[in-house]
Amino acid sequence: MPPRMIASKRHPILIKIAPATLFIFAALLCSSLHAADKEKNKDKKPEKEKKEKIEPWTEIRTTHFLVASDGGEKMALRFANEFEMLLRVFQATMPNAHLTNGIPVRLLIAKDGQSFARMAPEFPFEKKRDQPPGVMAQGNEKTYIGIRSNVGGHFPFADIFKTYAHDVIKRSYRNLPPWLEEGYSAVFAGVTFTDKGVRLERPDPEDLSVLFESPLLPLDLVFHVDRNSGYYSPGDTQSVYSAESRVLLHFLIVDPQISGSKAMDRYIAAVQGGADSVQAARDAFGDLTQLQKRFEAFVNEVKGVPTDLSVNAANESGGAPRTMTPSEFEARRSDFLALRGRVDDAQGDLEEAITTQPNLAEAEQSLGFLLLRKQNLDDAEQHFQKAVELDPKDALNFYGQGLVVMAKSGISDQPAAAITALEKAATLNPDFAEIWYHLALIYSQNDGTLQKALAAAQHAASIAPGNSNYQLQLTSIQNEIGHPDQPRKTEAMVQGSAADKGTSRRAADLVARTSNDQPAPPAAAKATSEPIKPSTPPPPPAAAKPDPPKSDSSPAAAAAPPGRFSEAKVYSMVGTITEATCTSASEIQLTLKSLTILMKLHAVDMAKLSVKSAGTASAAKISSCASLKGRNVRVSYNLVLDKAWDGEMQEVEFRNE
Repeated sequence: MPPRMIASKRHPILIKIAPATLFIFAALLCSSLHAADKEKNKDKKPEKEKKEKIEPWTEIRTTHFLVASDGGEKMALRFANEFEMLLRVFQATMPNAHLTNGIPVRLLIAKDGQSFARMAPEFPFEKKRDQPPGVMAQGNEKTYIGIRSNVGGHFPFADIFKTYAHDVIKRSYRNLPPWLEEGYSAVFAGVTFTDKGVRLERPDPEDLSVLFESPLLPLDLVFHVDRNSGYYSPGDTQSVYSAESRVLLHFLIVDPQISGSKAMDRYIAAVQGGADSVQAARDAFGDLTQLQKRFEAFVNEVKGVPTDLSVNAANESGGAPRTMTPSEFEARRSDFLALRGRVDDAQGDLEEAITTQPNLAEAEQSLGFLLLRKQNLDDAEQHFQKAVELDPKDALNFYGQGLVVMAKSGISDQPAAAITALEKAATLNPDFAEIWYHLALIYSQNDGTLQKALAAAQHAASIAPGNSNYQLQLTSIQNEIGHPDQPRKTEAMVQGSAADKGTSRRAADLVARTSNDQPAPPAAAKATSEPIKPSTPPPPPAAAKPDPPKSDSSPAAAAAPPGRFSEAKVYSMVGTITEATCTSASEIQLTLKSLTILMKLHAVDMAKLSVKSAGTASAAKISSCASLKGRNVRVSYNLVLDKAWDGEMQEVEFRNE
């Protein structure tokens, strides 16, 4: 008898239980398998996302840009033309601006948030998390701008435009006065593009509000302020001086009398040449009193309209659009990642792109620079050599070769291979200043090639006048050849330049090393200039409505101590004292606040300060510094320069409280 039958006879209950048990087991098994499938599908979810359809990227090359977009040819062309027009705006409003270093700026235009997240993984596409409109990344060789095209708003790319403009300013200028640099830092935020061209909208409403409610500073004061002045405070964008600087440049760009006269060209040329900023303004803009009146009318114009700028909107495409291969785009995206600090991710993706498509010169070049930064010189050298073989017309391939040889051999032995590579790069792209800078480094190691070093350094400094490193290198070589006065001139230039403030100490060191006959002047020394005459007194704050400024014949004006102004004009301001500091010598300093203005006021001797109560001629007394805090007062004062405070107090009047 078969064993199964025996088992059935011995355990008849199993015959009844077995079907139920099998059913339960099957149900459990199905449930378990279903759960496993869910987990399996869950694990596969990211893989499914990777396999979703990704649109190909279209590339368009223009005069200054290499544009790629997954939104199609139309989108790529739109942004290509808009950024070319933006450069024309820079050219029209920044006299003699150096718009390019000869290397096209890479624009990556993502069609939506998901595409932008793949391009910039640090900004994932999530409903509860906002993505920026764009990201800009800059290296010594390349500049990338990543854009999310579906962003809304009136000025969606204002920050990108301002950052890009700042890069042009740094390259183009030295010795710009603070008001002009502050103005250039903001004016391009108001650029918009229309069917007819480019439009500059009205200034920032917040800046106009500050100036509408607060006294305008005299223009000769704005022009005079340097980086040692108390009015200049880097990072403080809310001050009256900062707001007035920004709106002033906007006004000078759109004012027909100024824009049509090349006045800005003359002004910038003069201040870069070392001229006094106020005198340069008078020479370029004419009567500052009249200029102030026109500027005040511009600020107070309630129904001001935008200004259309005469910029051509012609298509500057340098060739037919083409579709990039997936590996080509991956290589470019990876280079963008590397410049934003994601080096390891970028290296793996570049290596994969090269494996998939071995003839990618751009990928070989990008990987070469990445490995050079990691000091992996042998591998970097191999990738640059491959890049040269694949694209012998790209200057960056030879430039990278030269840098690797310099890193391996040093510059003191003047490695011939580095010179050959860099000279080839300079021939292919004479506008890239870094090539000439490194050539000058090598040439300067031998007396026999000092003249070549001088020529290379001069070329670098002329291409990017605002780069203080190039200016200091030029000065050092000139001193070696025999120009002993040049170090002092360059120190003054670097000390006054905001393009690269970190080099000012090196300028002073250079003077100390090259001037054996006499010590270098102190770093904080200021150039002397004629006394400044304020064109017009500032109007009072609209809300505070203080009394008008006193005339120069008043007793307070007569008693005013001599200062940097040739006329002791007396101004007045109503506000609340927020801080009061007294010393044992009876010296007093107040911080007066009126609306958005903070004014620091000072008196040498509190006992000699004229103090009275509102509506009376009787004198009052200040019992203590502590008693002043929170009091509402009208203070008459003289503006001062080059002090830690803004004015010397002549009179304090306690208001009715």
